[in-house]
This record gives sequence, C-alpha cells and structure tokens, in this order.
Amino acid sequence: MKKVTSDWHIHTEHSCDSACITMEDLVNEQKQNGITDFGVTDHLHSLRQEGDIRNSRKAYDEIIEKYPYLKGHFHFGIEASVMSKWDLDNIKAGINIHRRECPKEGAIPQFAFDDEFLNRYGIEYVVAAAHWQLFRHTTKQGVINEYFRQYMYAATHPNVDILAHFLWWNKFEKDVDSDPFADMDVITPSMRSEFECALKENNVAFEVNVCKICVEYGGVTESFVDEYLSYCKELQDKGIPLAMATDLHDRHITGKYDHPNELFDKYKIDVDKFWKL
Repeated sequence: MKKVTSDWHIHTEHSCDSACITMEDLVNEQKQNGITDFGVTDHLHSLRQEGDIRNSRKAYDEIIEKYPYLKGHFHFGIEASVMSKWDLDNIKAGINIHRRECPKEGAIPQFAFDDEFLNRYGIEYVVAAAHWQLFRHTTKQGVINEYFRQYMYAATHPNVDILAHFLWWNKFEKDVDSDPFADMDVITPSMRSEFECALKENNVAFEVNVCKICVEYGGVTESFVDEYLSYCKELQDKGIPLAMATDLHDRHITGKYDHPNELFDKYKIDVDKFWKL
C-alpha cells in the first residue's frame, strides 16, 4: 500500500480557533510520519487575524532557521475564508456588525488578503474555503447555491492554489433542518461540469480533506465518504490534481494518516500524483 507523503492544510497554535499543535511538534511528528512535504495554513477570515498570521510566520521562520533541511519542504500558507465585501468593509471601518446581518446586495464574495498582504508575510500558497453563508438562506437549495457560488469564486481567483473541503457544511449555522450536502447528488451535473472546468482552467487543486470526510474524524455517513472519494478518484482521472489535507486542529498529528492511506488504497486514488508545491 502506498502512503501519502504530503499534507497542505494544517493549523497550529497560532490559528484563531481551537488548533493547538506547536510548530516544533509539527515538524518532528511529520518526520516520524514520513511526511516529506507539507505546509502550515492558519486561518485568515479578515484582517482581525493579521496578528495570528504574523505570529505564525515568526514561529515558522524560527523553525526554518533551526532546521535548515526543512527549507523547500516545509511551506508557509494560509487558509482564507470567502467573506462578503460588506463584512470586510465594516471590519476595516471598525464597525462591529455580525456578518449574519449582511444584506443580500452586500454579499459580494471577497478575500481579506491582497497581493501586498501575501508578499508581506511571504505566503507561498493559499487554501481557500467556504465556512459560512454570506447572506442567510433558510432553504436547503438556498444554502447549496450559496456555498456553490463561493466555491466558484475561490476556484476562479488568481491567488488560490487549493479549494478546501468541498461540500463541508458549517453545522453551527442551523439555517436548515439537516445537512444540505448529506447526498452529493445535490450538486447537479451542470454544476459539477462548471466547477471542474474552473479548477482545470485555473490550475486549482481539489483538496481531499480527511478530517471532514472520513467517518473516523468527521462524523459523516459512510455513504457520503463513498460518494466523496469516488468523486476524488473521478477528478484525478480527469487530470485535476488532488491535494492531501488533514485539516489538523488537534495537539498532535501522528496517527492521522493511517485511515486515509487505507481509504486511498481502497478507492485506487494514486497518492504519487498528489499536488505538491
């Protein structure tokens, strides 16, 4: 059985959420795991997280200085959330209004970073994610359409390298009674075609997010895992690169690759073809 040797979606203690692994432990455990190419991607929702990215970069630089052999193998990235222009404008102006109050006309998708921000912190790659609705929909189809337009925005953005956790739904936003993405068939053939063309034309990798899609970690159904990994295999066969992602938020990363390796072998997903920076 082939084993993965890369991981491009990892959060450290400098992320704005519950993530808690240190850079030191991360690099040491990855060496034990046989992961030779990987990156740290702490969260950037808005410029409120700029301090987190600054601290993350400082810790990363210290690790590279301490372990020079990591240069070219351990990389610095971010996970950027699709936000609304309305929300980012309010934050920039110091106005404290919750994003769920965003009016429909203000729900224009936007990222908090620009080229100057990427250059300032030496950000080598961008993982882009839909984490919530920009404008609140209360119907299942409305939620599906809202997330899909964010996927399309990310897949066509010139600075995005990896599209993160496709069809993950933020269950903390209970706008509908059940998970709108419990069945992947809600993404119609025409939507899939549009999405896949965007990935291919813009050279954006599709993330295989083992935290969100593996039963062992994400709590999704076995049927969804089957649909998801079958789709990953289909994309790889179409020439769309897959990027490995644990989406780590835990204190340690050792042991996080065992179950995914078994799944990739089962679904005949070629880990040797996984995206690398």
